[in-house]
Amino acid sequence: MLRYNNPKDKEKMMRYHRTKDMINLLNFFPEISPIRNLTIVESIEDYKKHYEFLKDLPGERNDSLITKPFMKSIEGTGIKPDIPSILKKVKEIDKEGVIALFDLCHKPSERYERYAGISLGVSLGKGVYIDAVGKGFDGREVSKGLSCHERYFIPWFSLREVNGSNFRKYRTYLVSQEEYEKSRKNRIKFLESIQLNEEIFSTYIPEIYQEIPDFIWLDVIKNVIKKLEDREEELKSAGLEEFAISGHTEGKKWYPWQMFDKSRYKVKE
Repeated sequence: MLRYNNPKDKEKMMRYHRTKDMINLLNFFPEISPIRNLTIVESIEDYKKHYEFLKDLPGERNDSLITKPFMKSIEGTGIKPDIPSILKKVKEIDKEGVIALFDLCHKPSERYERYAGISLGVSLGKGVYIDAVGKGFDGREVSKGLSCHERYFIPWFSLREVNGSNFRKYRTYLVSQEEYEKSRKNRIKFLESIQLNEEIFSTYIPEIYQEIPDFIWLDVIKNVIKKLEDREEELKSAGLEEFAISGHTEGKKWYPWQMFDKSRYKVKE
């Protein structure tokens, strides 16, 4: 077992794709990361040995070494994952595969209860690119490039000017009702595939697209966009001249899980 809270384990944990992305966010934007007690479990035996500690960590992501191809996500409902079952699937794919477990700073919601999924791409000195999906969706669609409902571009020289009142003037795309209906059908198929009840979750996904609320964008502006200029040199010195932050909302806040660099842009999770 490897723990982020143990300084000796951090370097080893950075050797895994998804875990590295979560640690990057904790390093550079700790105030927006919901992740707590990030831990890597290497086997079912490892899980059983440390069960009393691990059983209270509700979050999970399967992972692989960065020297190997990126492992496809093993999807779960997100509330009560069956860790031994997921570990078994991981080992069938890659004997060196692991699971990253973690606690959250908030109570986790169901995957259909969120206001938005948002991916924010940053090119230092050039601008900020935003792809987002609306209510009933989450970060899965934008991180994998499966769907987009709203798209924005904010030039670097405009970062200081952007606010809640003028934010929408930077929008470059708004989904049509026809395209939205297609994405809604695909979302429903996905949620069914992970054994969620359509009678319950379909009521959370509007039949007519509803734009992402202003209070969500205000949170993104305040906690990320307004801080980019101040952290420009720090990010550049770490080799993060181009990176993306993605994740979903919980309640009225955006809680992204990951921050990945340009080398991961072509990798579909």
